[in-house]
Amino acid sequence: MAGNIGTFFGFLKKMYNAPLYYTINKYWCCNELRYGNLVGRDKYGNEYYENNDYFMGRNRWVQYKKPNWFILHSDASDISAEWHAWMHYMTDKTPIEQPYVEHKFDMDHKRNDTGIFTERYTPSTTTKPKVFSLDSEAKATN
Repeated sequence: MAGNIGTFFGFLKKMYNAPLYYTINKYWCCNELRYGNLVGRDKYGNEYYENNDYFMGRNRWVQYKKPNWFILHSDASDISAEWHAWMHYMTDKTPIEQPYVEHKFDMDHKRNDTGIFTERYTPSTTTKPKVFSLDSEAKATN
């Protein structure tokens, strides 16, 4: 019971310190209210939290810089490569504790815009069509 009371008071403390729009946004998007320790921020402004009172797999989460209100602006691909390993339990050290080693082939992070109709990737075909359309005017002139 003491652990639940401590969790409840920790939640109230976090609610007092956190901006109200973050709390409303988190409940609107995820139907849950969480509190935890701020572990760090990436260069895009996303905030990463951890609370080991929750179950494994639910104890690390990200609060995106651009909050979701009525239109979902954030996507899982908004998590940069530096924080991906920590979020998916590949390592227990954050990029702040153990800085990311950059390679010469690394590129700047770009989100996946496949779900956006105007930004999607449409491949062009390089093969000839197998079925040709019947063009009656072309046959009449031959």
